[in-house]
Amino acid sequence: MPIEVVVIDDDKVTSSLLKKFLSDLGFTVHTAFDGESGLQLTQNVKPALVICDMLLPKLHGADVCQKIKNNEELKKTKVVMITAIYKEILVKAEARQWGADLFLEKPVNTAELLKWINKNVIRQKPVETVTLEKINIESVNVDDVVNRLKKMVEH
Repeated sequence: MPIEVVVIDDDKVTSSLLKKFLSDLGFTVHTAFDGESGLQLTQNVKPALVICDMLLPKLHGADVCQKIKNNEELKKTKVVMITAIYKEILVKAEARQWGADLFLEKPVNTAELLKWINKNVIRQKPVETVTLEKINIESVNVDDVVNRLKKMVEH
């Protein structure tokens, strides 16, 4: 049975990229774009892992994390807090106080995230890392990349 993951992020590009990355590895991924709907989704799905942005509409990521960790049915759920804004070391310490199991800055280092998931969520045979083809930076067509990202967000 696949491991359930909830991604809560109002940035649809980040959300789509995480969903694709984790889905390609065999996880069942659900997404929400604000704190309230993300918390509700988490309560309904009861996932093994929640990846939650800090700055969210309707309910701050810190509040989402605390509510998950204070819920008897969800307290064993692993919570990864992500942010592009808060980069101070103090915030990382506060994230631990909220109950976060891991704190990552955006853009999310997927290799680091996967290593942590293998160790802290799966605790069995590690999921294989997906190897992406190397891109020659001089030959990248920015319009093509933007169009691909837009298509990912739409699905």
